[in-house]
Amino acid sequence: MQNENDQDREVTRSRTSQKFKLYIALVLLFVATFASVAYALQSLTITNTETVILATKNWQGITFSPPNSSPVCATQTTYSDNPAPMTWGTIGQGASETGYICVKNQGGTGSTYIVTTTVAPPTGITVTYNGTSTLTSLPLNSGQTSLINVVVSAALTATPGAFSYTTTIS
Repeated sequence: MQNENDQDREVTRSRTSQKFKLYIALVLLFVATFASVAYALQSLTITNTETVILATKNWQGITFSPPNSSPVCATQTTYSDNPAPMTWGTIGQGASETGYICVKNQGGTGSTYIVTTTVAPPTGITVTYNGTSTLTSLPLNSGQTSLINVVVSAALTATPGAFSYTTTIS
């Protein structure tokens, strides 16, 4: 009888030991997965790095940094020959943020502008204006306004760190 009790205790200890090992293995798997996800979600900080240049004085602009919503350009009153830099927060790899530029025609009727990135960001970062790398506006009457959606995207392969770029409107 004592021999059977000893065997039962030994089987119970063996099961407890196996459960403990399984628990430890699951905890280690969770930690490894968490570390992998954290590494994959590195962020890029791009604070105060977009400069907007109005190459001709026929245009004035105003910038709206993320997370602002899309502005109504016609109701804005603080247009300038030298718009403020756009202030970007942190963009995760594989993500994007949207900012806005309102442009106002101060020149003649039927004027158009072209928007380009003249100082490009590093590989893995793309900047688009209304969905394209170079935007040509429709003709604007004197005093008429136009909205530019500026989207900065960070590829999964983008190198973390700060960078800068320049948007030119001519």
